[in-house]
Parts: sequence; structure tokens; C-alpha cells
Amino acid sequence: MRVAAVDFGATSVRVAVVDLDAAEPVPEIVHRYLHAPVRFADGSLRWDWDRLAAETERGLATALEGGPLASIGVDTWGVDYGLLGSDGKLLSPPFSYRDGRTAGWQAVADTLGRDRLYRTSGIQLMAVNTVFQLAVHPRDELERAAGLLMLPELLVHHLTGSAWGEVTSASTTALVDIADGSWSAELLSEIGVDPGLFPPIARAGTPAGAWRGVPVHLVAGHDTASAVAARAPGAPASAAFVATGSWFLVGVERDAADVSDAARRANFSNEAGALGGFRFLKNVTGLWLLEQCRAQWGAPRVEELFRAAGALAAGGPVVDPNDQRFADAVDMESELRAAAGLRASAGRDAVVRCILDSVAAATSRVLDELRTVLGEPVTRVDVLGGGGRSELLVHLIGEACGVEVLVGPAEATALGNALVQARALGVADVR
Repeated sequence: MRVAAVDFGATSVRVAVVDLDAAEPVPEIVHRYLHAPVRFADGSLRWDWDRLAAETERGLATALEGGPLASIGVDTWGVDYGLLGSDGKLLSPPFSYRDGRTAGWQAVADTLGRDRLYRTSGIQLMAVNTVFQLAVHPRDELERAAGLLMLPELLVHHLTGSAWGEVTSASTTALVDIADGSWSAELLSEIGVDPGLFPPIARAGTPAGAWRGVPVHLVAGHDTASAVAARAPGAPASAAFVATGSWFLVGVERDAADVSDAARRANFSNEAGALGGFRFLKNVTGLWLLEQCRAQWGAPRVEELFRAAGALAAGGPVVDPNDQRFADAVDMESELRAAAGLRASAGRDAVVRCILDSVAAATSRVLDELRTVLGEPVTRVDVLGGGGRSELLVHLIGEACGVEVLVGPAEATALGNALVQARALGVADVR
């Protein structure tokens, strides 16, 4: 039984096929499309949605050429959304969370009340949060909108024509009441957004329509939730995870949300899990720093960059990857060199090593905060996603964190996506 997992990352669209009948299901990438947000004529930074949707269908068509599909599932990054008109069509390309329009987010947070916002949503306060994006969304477009969908469900809508909310992608917005899992009409009204724009929130596994006769199921629409769903069964409570990519999501799985003062002060998120529970985590800017540098350098192979960086001695400079100076950097290499105090004579290998050391150090800091908030030890880290392919990065994370490191699936997100589809199809014992 074959299923297709559509996995949108911030730099690439992937369509993978997973054979659920295999002794060890492994995602086979049948289509990949590299992309980036586009600067529009009005200066806004948006996603080229028409192209992304077309590439998705192109990948799904390729998947169908290889044989019948039992199901399709879609995951993307969180926080971004699209507005639909009364005709069901997208009013304009979705904004990227990296657009500078949320620069004044802290004033919005103060107006709403930081403590109240956290206790209501349980979500880490960050400029990218949907609540802050919607607070500054053009009012005329909001008034013309008939519906709002988060990006995973926006793509499901493109494929099927149906409109859904899904619990994991909804939970990234900071607009869901963590007490009952529904959209917070009170918060939405306070930022001037009609709560009626939002669809009901469904669980992962819900049938959502069909594309070319193939059933489409909601999966964990937020890519991190899908990645964590691919963890090896039986992970102890003391085992943390690091979902690696443009962002590193560092946290643990918990049965209940934690909106205590300690959790709020440490600014941890309580994001809904794929099949229940919560992912208690914090965002760390990850390999996006490297991706920006690679773009400046003409896209040299990552393996070559890591090999050169690994030849350098330990103890080099580190920076805070979450520093705002990197969020808006036009010249990432120069910004990193300046922040790290790297001389002009230092090669690209020193820049790459600085990025890797910095991301590993930031991951370690989050684990220390986790230990403090939880009052419990963290004895293991599961590295999920593409970062696990790098022995150097895995070594640096282990060294910085001082705990055992296990490497999970490189295509963890696509695999987790497929495993949720398997449950929806009634397939048991898929691992």
C-alpha cells in the first residue's frame, strides 16, 4: 500500500512515496522543488503560492505514475496562512513569516497582555506568530475575506476544494485556546479579525476529500509535529528531540500543557502533538543561516562545506543564532563575520563552523532551560531530519549537550506524515 507525503519546507517542496507494506517503510523522494520567499513589487515578502501548488501536483502526478496511491497527506511549516474570497479563491499570495511587517509585535503583545496571551495559547511569543501577523494584515483584504486557512490546509483546499482546520497547524498561531482546543474568539476580536473566518479544527487522520480519486487525509499539518511522530516508539520521558532544518525545534513530548510562570518566563511553546499530547519546545534559528550563506556562495555542496568545517579545531567563536540582526540580514556572511569577530582572512570553513557551533550551543541552552522548567533530567537527544546526516553536526550537538545522541530518520517529516496516514487507513504495526 503506497501513500504520498507532501512536505513543504521553507526552502524546498518534497513529495515522497512510502510503501506501508515494506518491512521498514522509507520515504522515497519522487519530486523536489527548491524555493524561497519572493519580494513583491509592494516590498512585501510572500510565497509564490501558485508555483508551490503546481509543483505539488507535479510531484503527486509523478507519484501516481509509479502505481496506485491509497492516500495523500500534507504538511508545511506553521504560522503562515492564506485568505480566501467568497469564490473560494486565494485573495493574494500568502505573506512569509520573515516579512518585516511584524516588527512592532511586542507592542501588540503588550496590548493583549503577555501573560494572558501565553496562558490562553501556551505558545512561545515570537514575531512570526500568526496572531501578530494578522494584527497588521491589511484591513481591506481582511474585510473581503470569506475564510482563512493555515498553509497545510490551504494546500489541502487546493487539492480537494474542502476547507479544514487541523490541530497541530492551528496550535502554532497563538490563537487557539489551549484549555479547549478551539479558536479564541476573544483574542481574534481584539486584533480585529472575524472569528467566523476560521474553519472548525479537526484531528490528524480526518478524511479531507480527494485528488484525482485518491483520498486526502489530514495529517499533522505542522511539519515539526509530523517529524516528532516519526520518533522510534518507546522514547523515555527524559529523551528530548531536536527537529533539524531551517529552524531547530528543541523540546520534549508531554501529556499535558504547561503554562506555568516558569514555562512563560522561559518562553516555551506547547504545540499540539500529532496524535495527542503536546510538544513542549522552543524555536532556535537553525540551518537557515547556512542556507543564506550558501545562496551567496553559489550553492556549493553542503557535504563539502561540512567537511572543511570539521577540519578546523574546536573552540572557535559562537554567536546567538536567534539574534535579530540575522533575521533581516541582507548579507548573511558579512553579518555572521561581524558578530563572530572573524577576520577577513578567515575562510568559508570558519563561517560554517561558527554556524554549526552556534546552533549546537543554542540547542544546549534550551536543554538547560528544559531541565530547569521540568525539574527533571534530560538524558538523551533524538536528532530528527536532515541534520542527522551530518556526523559533524551530530557530534557537536552531543558534545555541547553532554548527553547521548540518537539519530532518527533523515526524512522524519515525510515518514511521520505517512505514519499518520497509515493510522487513518487502519494499517497497524507500521514500523
